[in-house]
Amino acid sequence: MGRRRRVTGRRSGLLRSVVTIVLGLSRRHEAPPAAAPWRDRSLPSIDAPMPAVNPLQFGRAFQLPPFGHGNGLEAVFWTPGERLPADRVDATMAALLAEGIAAWAAPVRLPGRDRRATGPHDLWTAADRADDAQDVVMRVLAEH
Repeated sequence: MGRRRRVTGRRSGLLRSVVTIVLGLSRRHEAPPAAAPWRDRSLPSIDAPMPAVNPLQFGRAFQLPPFGHGNGLEAVFWTPGERLPADRVDATMAALLAEGIAAWAAPVRLPGRDRRATGPHDLWTAADRADDAQDVVMRVLAEH
């Protein structure tokens, strides 16, 4: 009698497993993707992990070099432009602002130079108006 109970218990367990597999009751539902972890604000943008979900979420601070200044207009995408002499940066930024072209100028960091010394600046402009920006920069530099 004891042996019969064991066999019946095994059969009922096997029957439950077969029914579960056939009906798909044990199928696990796929979990929704986990949200990207909150970025630690104490890290500089270059050290912070960047998920590839939305590269536009970081904005200007992620796309442009540090220690620069803009002309007050915003752009979604930026492209590097010319290297300007320090005395022509303000005139170039004003001309680009007058044309409605977003611009950003950042000082070039050269090894061995004093950081307080003013030197050339790299110019970044809105990617969708890069050709127009180049024309404006050439016109401003020709006036000098």
